[in-house]
Amino acid sequence: MRGLRAWAGWLILLGVFCIGFGTWLPLPVAAQASDITLVVRPAFQGMVRPGVWLPVTVEVTNNGVDRTAEIVVGTANGPFQSTFVELPGGGRKGLILYAFIYGSPRQLGVRVLIDGTEVTTASARLQPVTEGLLVGVIGERELRLPAQLTDGIKVTSVPVPLADLPPESLGLSPFDALIIADVAANEITPDQQRALQGWVQRGGTLLVNGDVGIARTLSSLPRELIPATAGALAAPLTDPSVTSVTLTPSASAPEVYPITLPLISTPLPLAYGKRFGNGQTVVLAFDLAAPEVVNWSGWRELWQALLPPPSFIPSGLGFGAKLYSTYVEENLASALTTLPALDLPSLNLIGILLACYLVVVGPVTYLVLRRLDRLAWGWVVVPVLTGIFAAGAYGIGYDLRGGEVIVSQITLIDANAPTSAHERSFIGIFSPDRYAYRLQATESVTMVRPVSVQGPWSSPPLTNGTYVQGSDDNLVVENLEISQWSMQAIASDRVISAPLITAQITVNGDTVQGEVTNRSERTLEDVVLAYGEQIALINALAPGEQRSATLERPSHAFDGISLSYLIYGPQFEAMSRVAQPVSPTLQLRSRIIDSLYGYGSITRGAQPLLLAWYQDTETSLIPVDRRATMQHLTLVRGAVRLQVTDEIKLNSNGFIGSFEQTAGTNSPCYNGNLLGIAPDLQPTIMRFTLPADLIGLQPSALVLNLRSDSFWSGEIELYDWTTGSWTPILTDAFQSVALDIPQPDHFLSSQGVIRLRLKNRDFQNFTCVYADPVVRGRLP
Repeated sequence: MRGLRAWAGWLILLGVFCIGFGTWLPLPVAAQASDITLVVRPAFQGMVRPGVWLPVTVEVTNNGVDRTAEIVVGTANGPFQSTFVELPGGGRKGLILYAFIYGSPRQLGVRVLIDGTEVTTASARLQPVTEGLLVGVIGERELRLPAQLTDGIKVTSVPVPLADLPPESLGLSPFDALIIADVAANEITPDQQRALQGWVQRGGTLLVNGDVGIARTLSSLPRELIPATAGALAAPLTDPSVTSVTLTPSASAPEVYPITLPLISTPLPLAYGKRFGNGQTVVLAFDLAAPEVVNWSGWRELWQALLPPPSFIPSGLGFGAKLYSTYVEENLASALTTLPALDLPSLNLIGILLACYLVVVGPVTYLVLRRLDRLAWGWVVVPVLTGIFAAGAYGIGYDLRGGEVIVSQITLIDANAPTSAHERSFIGIFSPDRYAYRLQATESVTMVRPVSVQGPWSSPPLTNGTYVQGSDDNLVVENLEISQWSMQAIASDRVISAPLITAQITVNGDTVQGEVTNRSERTLEDVVLAYGEQIALINALAPGEQRSATLERPSHAFDGISLSYLIYGPQFEAMSRVAQPVSPTLQLRSRIIDSLYGYGSITRGAQPLLLAWYQDTETSLIPVDRRATMQHLTLVRGAVRLQVTDEIKLNSNGFIGSFEQTAGTNSPCYNGNLLGIAPDLQPTIMRFTLPADLIGLQPSALVLNLRSDSFWSGEIELYDWTTGSWTPILTDAFQSVALDIPQPDHFLSSQGVIRLRLKNRDFQNFTCVYADPVVRGRLP
């Protein structure tokens, strides 16, 4: 017993010694190189929104020997972007890296690695903007913006010196709008011009200030973005008392349109706009920074008319603060899980295996066991042979298909400009085993990032892998670890030079005619023209081919029909009649269309659509050192010109509906193609926009159709664009009502927008309210 106690005592002493010795020993740390220093400066004062790219200027000084270093930038929840630079001894290197901001982080980290070992780090503070608008002011001129618009929409503005204007258009993605003021022609580089053009094409709003340097500023912009030229001084305005210049529209095309400003009455327009891609440029005839404008009583209403609506989705549609573009992209990425079935093994091979199994298990086993006089062993031999054949069949199947990496890619090309297109690709890598992948692009791709395949309702960390920028061998991803039987997805976004497909739709009374031209070098499949619920199926279209068709409402259409069922309904019904499953290709195409038009908080209205498909892609990512089966599907959305020959009536669902402002417990509602809201005690603002080619419509009649799930009585107001104020619409409790709106030109802006504000008087009166404006008028 004493011996055991002695041994226990020695063991305790030994444990205490080990613990003390371990505490005294220095813990292993990453090697620090005192001869390398790092300075980090995020652009735009670190102002960011979730789901955007932020330019980060990194300056590295090497006071030691020559080195090759890897610079890694990212936030705690990922992703991590990197590039490799040569650091000569005694030298200094400056570079720009683009960090993708996922979520709402408040700190950005930068690391320098030498041979994979971290040698120094630095961090910078970020300022997330999770509501309202983020506006940048380009140039050295100070320009004051209101902190809030007339309805409480928050406006965050930040100066953007020309040195901070990035050469890559995705670097401007944090901004809803940019204002450019008094910039000389030679101060913006060609790369910065292309960046501005690409940013507008993706949906940005560029405002050109009408200061004394407006002519110089306009000459510094790409001609595709210029809506008007500035001429001589015009007669001074009286309210506000400010000097203006004469504006001459740069073209008579429908992309250029005059803009009426609130509370200002002039014989000539004081602003012109021009659509380019999904965005617009607006040029003003007067200086927004003039004290007479800043101190004017209508200053806030002026900015309400000039700035775009916020691009955040309503709460409840996604996880956390999310931009609508991110919401759509995550919906598209989730469609990657709809993998078309791979080809089955050859029936001949299956037949040979089955025949061999039957011969061996049957006569061969019987003859051998009878010769050995061991027929009783059949109870053991047959199960063993069955197991051997099953293992062999599994091995053959795994070798043929089970061991292959599957790369599935969905590409969306918006051919929304005359000579360029916006291309977004979503690439899913399905791995049969656990493996750390390296991915290489088939063409030069500046930036890629991870994207979740779980849709917008999840928020997984994106710390897996390193995303390389500026690689000489087009390597874009390293160390992307994918678990067995799992998928990881990558997204790329770029502007390409590609005149693909164009169309014109002519509306003449109740007749709708369409003409489609394939300007690409590919044969396009399943070409469809759509205008509201009227469609024309063009099917295949060869390169250079032009075809005309009449758009009609299909017999299977019904109120509230989805676009995918409007197009593919007969095929779905035909397969249902013969009890056959829908083909994987049709399922995938239908899901992609639903991702774009079937979910979310924006309806498509009567905006003309041109859709076409092909089984190829401009750019792909391929695994390095792994065999992969590639599956590509590309959807092209072509540019459609809408022409109206007479007075037009935009019937139900004609406007593109969206939410401009929601608060409290406001919840989006859907009833067919109608967009609604369940108002609470906080006001909700809905926005209805005309199809692009109908902007400038001069309305002769406006009817507001309102419907609710149960009787509702609340505050209903329309925004008067001429006075910059809300006008109450008097109505009793209703479940369905049509309201004739007098003076319709006051409520439909020159930019084709109607704003509707709803507010509940009683929280217990909680129901969904749907709005559907109907307008009649002519184009000038």
